[in-house]
Amino acid sequence: MKSKSSVEHNDVNFLTFDVEEWYAVNYKSVNLSLYNDSGTHLEKNMDKLLEICAENKIKSTCFIVGDIARNKPNIIKKIHSEGHEVASHSYNHKMINKMTPDQFRLDLHKSCDILEQIIGEQIIGYRAPSWSVNQEILPWFYNILNEREIKYSSSVFPGKTFLYGIKNFPQEIHQPLIDGVKQPVWEIPQVLFSVIGKKYGFSGGFYLRALPLFFVKKLIVKKNRKGKNIFVYLHPREIDPKSPKLKLPLIEKLIHYYGVKGCEFKLRSILKNFQPTFIRMGDYINQLNQSEK
Repeated sequence: MKSKSSVEHNDVNFLTFDVEEWYAVNYKSVNLSLYNDSGTHLEKNMDKLLEICAENKIKSTCFIVGDIARNKPNIIKKIHSEGHEVASHSYNHKMINKMTPDQFRLDLHKSCDILEQIIGEQIIGYRAPSWSVNQEILPWFYNILNEREIKYSSSVFPGKTFLYGIKNFPQEIHQPLIDGVKQPVWEIPQVLFSVIGKKYGFSGGFYLRALPLFFVKKLIVKKNRKGKNIFVYLHPREIDPKSPKLKLPLIEKLIHYYGVKGCEFKLRSILKNFQPTFIRMGDYINQLNQSEK
């Protein structure tokens, strides 16, 4: 008999990192001109994350801000040389829903160009900063990704919060229907859980840091059994209690920093429990595209 925490080896999940500086936020209360990468721990924190991956024999997908690639190309070279997938996380972490289509197109090309120059391979994955894909930009978002030959996005929070999200967006990996037309680009959305009709994340960022570890593990098992693919997502600063700090109002401070001290332990425990299930997002999407031919 299987225990409640046992893992089916045919389950597929993803480990993802958003590779950005400690001050890369989109809160209205933050004046980003006051901050720079002085005192950054980014390289040290990425080394720690890659070490954790190596210990667990897991390959991650790293969504990298283009400006990081320009200023710290050695980080990207190391990520790639250790077998992790390099994908785009925009050029300078600006909200897509604040851009025009032309501005987004330029930002996307700029970020992919510099990443491709460094690793010598095509970039096929994209994640929007701060889950900033909303209903209004869907008509052009996937078209522009397809122009660049991006094969998948992992940008949608399929529920509505005061910060982001799209209500009633599917939680399965799928090719979205826009105006009745199936898009060639796949979306890998977050998988959420519901409490009294309200949807919440659980597998990354604040949600992972705030929720009890046993509860997160049970949700991963439950969602996998229902055929859902979970992605864990973290930022390098989230495993580093000594990272430089932003000056934030109370609510945003809680969202940004609560639970950082225990986050590395949670990550290690989840990877140990679910190690056989983690693969790179790009590999899975390539398998899906091959199966449809």
